[in-house]
Amino acid sequence: MNNYIKEKLDQKIKLLKALAKKEELKTHLQSKLEFYFILILAYLWNKNIKQVDEDKKEEIINTIINPSIGSIISVIRLLDINDEFFKNKNLKKTINSINLYPAARNSLIGHGYSFEDNTDNFILQFEKYIEDIESAPNTIILNKIDFIFVSGIENNIYSGINYKSDGNDYVLWNCPDKIESFEVGSVYAKNATDQYFRLSPFINIEDENSFFIFCSIEEKLTGRVKFNQLLRTGSKKLEYDDFAVFSITEDSFKRKSSNGTIINKIENNFTKYIDIGTTKTLVDFLTKNQSSVFATLWGHGGIGKTAATQNVCEILTNQLSKKFDYIIFTSAKDRYYNYYKGIIQEIPNSLNSYEDIIIFCNKVVFNQDSNLEENLINFSGKLLLIIDDFETFNKDEKDKLTDFIKKLKISNHKVILTTRSATLITGEEIECNELDIDNTYKFLVQAYENEFPNRDISEEKKLFSYHKDKIHEITSGRPLFILQFAILLAQKGSIEETLKIDIKSSENATKFLYDRILEYLSVDAKNMFLAINLLVDQNDLTGTMQNLKFILNKEDVQNNNFEQILNELIKLKIIEIIDKEIFKVYSAEILVLMRYYYDNKTVDFDPQITNRYALISSGNKMSTDLALLKVADASRYTSNDATIENQYRSIIKRETAREEVRVKAVLNYAEYLSNQKNDIDKTLKLFSDFSHWFNTNTDFVIMHSRYLWAEGSFKNRNHSVKLLDNYLNTRPRIDEETYLQILSIHLHYATYNLVSERDSLKDRKKFKEIDKVEYKRIYDDQRERFLKIFHYPGLRLYGIVKRKNLMHISSKPRSYILEGLSNLVEICIRLNKHEQSFEICNKIIDEMPSDYHRPFQNKILKLNSIINKSNDDFELTYPDTELSIKLKEALENAKNK
Repeated sequence: MNNYIKEKLDQKIKLLKALAKKEELKTHLQSKLEFYFILILAYLWNKNIKQVDEDKKEEIINTIINPSIGSIISVIRLLDINDEFFKNKNLKKTINSINLYPAARNSLIGHGYSFEDNTDNFILQFEKYIEDIESAPNTIILNKIDFIFVSGIENNIYSGINYKSDGNDYVLWNCPDKIESFEVGSVYAKNATDQYFRLSPFINIEDENSFFIFCSIEEKLTGRVKFNQLLRTGSKKLEYDDFAVFSITEDSFKRKSSNGTIINKIENNFTKYIDIGTTKTLVDFLTKNQSSVFATLWGHGGIGKTAATQNVCEILTNQLSKKFDYIIFTSAKDRYYNYYKGIIQEIPNSLNSYEDIIIFCNKVVFNQDSNLEENLINFSGKLLLIIDDFETFNKDEKDKLTDFIKKLKISNHKVILTTRSATLITGEEIECNELDIDNTYKFLVQAYENEFPNRDISEEKKLFSYHKDKIHEITSGRPLFILQFAILLAQKGSIEETLKIDIKSSENATKFLYDRILEYLSVDAKNMFLAINLLVDQNDLTGTMQNLKFILNKEDVQNNNFEQILNELIKLKIIEIIDKEIFKVYSAEILVLMRYYYDNKTVDFDPQITNRYALISSGNKMSTDLALLKVADASRYTSNDATIENQYRSIIKRETAREEVRVKAVLNYAEYLSNQKNDIDKTLKLFSDFSHWFNTNTDFVIMHSRYLWAEGSFKNRNHSVKLLDNYLNTRPRIDEETYLQILSIHLHYATYNLVSERDSLKDRKKFKEIDKVEYKRIYDDQRERFLKIFHYPGLRLYGIVKRKNLMHISSKPRSYILEGLSNLVEICIRLNKHEQSFEICNKIIDEMPSDYHRPFQNKILKLNSIINKSNDDFELTYPDTELSIKLKEALENAKNK
């Protein structure tokens, strides 16, 4: 006999013999012999597995999951239904060795110990078994064969690689589909007469030097197989549909699985199941729960309720032991969302009544067309009934089905209902939710691999990770829409283009999710649903709880069911709660439906809702904005940092809100960060994040400048001056006192910075860091800048104030003006403008109370001293002002904390 793998094994064995590496030789002789057994198993499995009788098939399937070498030989016996091997007189010696091998293997390897003194015996024994098999007269599989790996098909021509029987060559292989039909990705044997025999899923060839043989089935549900490598140490795992769903017998209506469970035929709505977190909970309920006959799996549309229950059916029918005699999957679903096309399609012949369900169950269990429930109630075996899309039944049919379920016995029956309706939860409650951002990413990666198994998606994974927030936003974490995203991306080839499509908000998606939503609500919840439409608009989907309670007449906190009604809408993802005082409609598309239902409201609608709304409709929008700010301010004492930040930033980003509210949110949050958290860096980042929106707002600019100054670094203090300068250059339309305030702050900051630079220059000269020439150049430049500050904003400020009595100016801007004038006096002193300095000081002493006199009296004394000394080189030390002292103290406290 000859084949490619056998020849490669022989080459290795020959080399090991020549090198006298006996321990390695033992392993390769064993692997060669067991390769022969797997080769025979592969041939017989593919030829006969569908022909063995029901009992044998069940035994074979249960044995092959985790076989020993002995059980593999037992399976070969059961599959040899045409007596090609075990009753072939010409193979007597071969079969004798096969029969003896398991016991010999256990003796030499499996039990006790085998040391080097037994190596020669081991080698002789295994060589004899191999010789007995190889000396067998020609059989179909123990003969000269080529191995064919089928890699693809194009234009009705299969292509692949032919691994020649001599073990030295491999060539391109092609075969028209008119000759033979092949499974792409499978390995076949081809004999001398060009007959083909499938060997997968037991033999796998990766390339010309990498061969793998079947070891065990690691996961029966997915068909995941473990393979051991020949010629070198290694293993790998692959999934084969051959092992995914074993069915012993079947007809057009139902099938019997390998563990004996009978189930009606189901067309799964997934390519390959991706767990969304509910499978274990469902299986635990069905296999461990002893307190309830039925459970309700509830959640919103498109999140995988149907797929989860179908997957549970697969798990239960593929377990080693039988839990239920019958599993019956029924569905009232009359339409589905085709994620390949993004459209809604009708499902014909759905079960839409209690009677339909009973007749269907009787047909599966008893082969009877009967509408009587008694036989099902009294059934003594184990029965699982799944009713999918329970909310689709009308109320009378729901009541009949619920009454029927209540008659079932917990010792014999289990029932699972799936529904979108939060009001239909009965029995054990199992909730199914949308995926979060990280699990959306994981689901998308798996979905993409499932839908396009032959595609390398390493680059797509990077893109998915980078854009995962946006992907979650446009799919809302619903598996149905994540699958649609994968299909759209594969077609468009551009993730940027695909991200522009808000999948969850498309017309078909909205219709699929919400167009029947009113049917799921209680009467009170319907009224709330319609009332919300009055309080929000397309530009801003938020409203206040206070207003909602008012128009629903639910303001009395005692004995009202407002929270219960609210939770109905929350559970169905109609609204979400931003804060306990603010709600938001989940999407603009839902609001469209709310408007439609409101315009077509029935007699159930409470007319007082519209009347009460009319009382508060004026100015309602502003109340929402202010309520949001009030909630954010209050949260500073009760919530964590992330919640507080999210609340303030959501207000700031509300482009529909008035600017004064948004800026107030910035300033309030900045005050919290600076004073309560002592985080000046985060405070400055806040202003930086939103300066492009509010750089013309006076309050924003002033506070931004003041926080930059308070930070204390030379860079930020210069930035502070530049910020004020840029703002004033825009010629803002502000009142005169505000203008004087900003001029004063600008004058103080600019003077302080320049004096600091002059002090630094003197130190550099003192310590001889610069020469006289460089000192003179910088000094003259600074003098020019002092002169510039003197003219603007100095004289601009004094020119306006000069015409006014200081006591007639409001207290807040006046304090800034006095500080600014104090700085102007210092500049005048430097520039030898002594007359101007005396004028400013005397004005303040004449017009202000005595409490304000001393600083300016001191300046007059200084001026007199300078004049008397006539010292042109006099250098001034910049005094701290009251405001600068307070800012420095605040910054120092922040740093110390």
